[in-house]
Amino acid sequence: MAIDLDKCTGCGACAIACAQENNMPIFEDDSDIPKRVSFLELMKVTNDRDAKYPDVEVCYIPKMCQQCEGNDPKNPKPPCVSVCPVVATDVGDDGIVSQVWSRCIGCRYCQASCPYEARAFNWWKPRYEGDFKNSLNPEVSIASRGTVVKCQFCSHIWKRERDRAVENGVLDINAVTYTPACVASCPTKAFVFGDLNDPDSELCRLLEKEKDRKFRLVHTIDEKDEKTREKLMHIKNFPNPKVYYLTSKAWIREMMRFK
Repeated sequence: MAIDLDKCTGCGACAIACAQENNMPIFEDDSDIPKRVSFLELMKVTNDRDAKYPDVEVCYIPKMCQQCEGNDPKNPKPPCVSVCPVVATDVGDDGIVSQVWSRCIGCRYCQASCPYEARAFNWWKPRYEGDFKNSLNPEVSIASRGTVVKCQFCSHIWKRERDRAVENGVLDINAVTYTPACVASCPTKAFVFGDLNDPDSELCRLLEKEKDRKFRLVHTIDEKDEKTREKLMHIKNFPNPKVYYLTSKAWIREMMRFK
C-alpha cells in the first residue's frame, strides 16, 4: 500500500469505513484510551516546533498495521508473529499478517513487540447499541474481551473474491484483486493498494515513479547503502513494512525518522 500524504485532508473517512467494515464497537467517550479499539488511527503532526507563522503546516498520517515482513521477504517473520505462543497471528497465503481473534489468549506479546503500536487490546466486551447491531458485517467475527485485534487489510474481502474466482475456474490466487475499505472510501484517492510482487501493478509503478517522495515510518535502515543494510540485517531483524508514504514535504520525512 502507498498513501500520498500531500493528498490526505484528514477527513477521517478511511477510519470510519474501517470501523464499519470490521465491526468496531462505538463508545460514548472516545477519549477513554483503554476502551478505544481502532484499526486505523489518524496521526496529526505539525512543524510548529521549528517553523514560524506563516510557514507552519499540518499533516495527517493514516497509521494502520504496516504489514511487516522482516529481513527476508521470501520467509516473512514480522516481529509480532515471532513472539506469539499460540500462532494467533501469522502470514497468510495472501501475504497479509493475519490475526485470529478466537485463537488469541490475550498475552499481548504481539502488542509489545509491534514497533508501530498498531494493535489494540479488548479490555471490555464489545457492545453494539440499538440499530447498530443490524449493520454488523457477517464476514468479520466479533472479537471477545481479552483478545488482541488489528488491521488485516480487509483480508475477508480477498477471501470473498478468491472464492468467486474459484467458482469461475480461476485457481491462481495471485490473480485475485480487491480493495480494502479505507482505500475505497478515500475521497481524494490518497490510498493506492496493490501487489508489491507484481512490477506491472499500479502500486509498483507509482513507487518507482515517486522514489524521491516515498518513505516508511521509523525505518531508518532505508537511508543506508546496500552494504551497510546487509551488515545491519545480520545483526538485527528489521520490521521491513509494506506500507509506503509519499510526500514532497521534507519536514515530514525528517520527522518520521524519529531521530
